[in-house]
Amino acid sequence: MRVRLIMPFVAVALAACGSSSTGPKPPVDTQTIEVSNAAFTPPTLSVVSNTKIIWHSTDGPHVIRFTGTVPTGSDPNSSTFGAGTSVSSVNTIFLTTGTYTYEDTLFTGHIGTITVHN
Repeated sequence: MRVRLIMPFVAVALAACGSSSTGPKPPVDTQTIEVSNAAFTPPTLSVVSNTKIIWHSTDGPHVIRFTGTVPTGSDPNSSTFGAGTSVSSVNTIFLTTGTYTYEDTLFTGHIGTITVHN
């Protein structure tokens, strides 16, 4: 009888000990790019690996689309977002070094660049 009462407590205690996680690490940095009908601010950004980028609209609507290389694990296009709203890295955190070019598909000629380094 005592064994039945103790076993649930042992199971809970073992579960509480934790385990190592191989999941993604939280971003080391977060940067914001302002998006307006006029341009991206800043138009060029250099960040370290594992940085989250947030595009924030000061007016709208806007759609961010990667041209050329799409960051690993990301969507090539954001959803439409408007004044006072944001999208985060088009669903990714920049993990891989390289240069990523993006544009606002609703405003021809609005092009920005993110360079990721170690």
